[in-house]
Amino acid sequence: MKITKLATAVMTTLALGSTAMAASSGTLLLQGTVSAINDVVVTANGTNNTTLNIVAGEAGKNVASVAETSNNLAGYKIFISSPTGGELRHTVDATKKTTYKIGYDGATAVTPTIAGVMVKNVTSLAGLTNDTSDVVAEVTAYASAPAGTYQDTLTVSIVAN
Repeated sequence: MKITKLATAVMTTLALGSTAMAASSGTLLLQGTVSAINDVVVTANGTNNTTLNIVAGEAGKNVASVAETSNNLAGYKIFISSPTGGELRHTVDATKKTTYKIGYDGATAVTPTIAGVMVKNVTSLAGLTNDTSDVVAEVTAYASAPAGTYQDTLTVSIVAN
């Protein structure tokens, strides 16, 4: 019985104590989060546009398009990297090679690097934005090239500013 009276007294004190602390107004924070979007989709322009003329070279050959999507208000940068540093190497004998440059979104062509070279910088966005950029190749002629396939793999990356 003593325990019941003590429990009742504690409950009454707690109830009165919390009522005494009530205010005439309160606040409620409402919020939501929008995840960052920074995506690229690379689309080759068909077999004819990705088959390069090694012997005679190429100048401004449209080889792909890149769909860029970002919602970062500070914008984004596009980088292109190459594991060979901008060389099309023979698949059997890598010492047989020629160099190339890549033009992106109408900008002057640059040699892709292993670490990646910036080819586009968008400095601000109003919200979710989609843009498509053309990729063109300039291949240095290798008139005495031996028969075979010459290749390199480009990686296109998008990074928020």
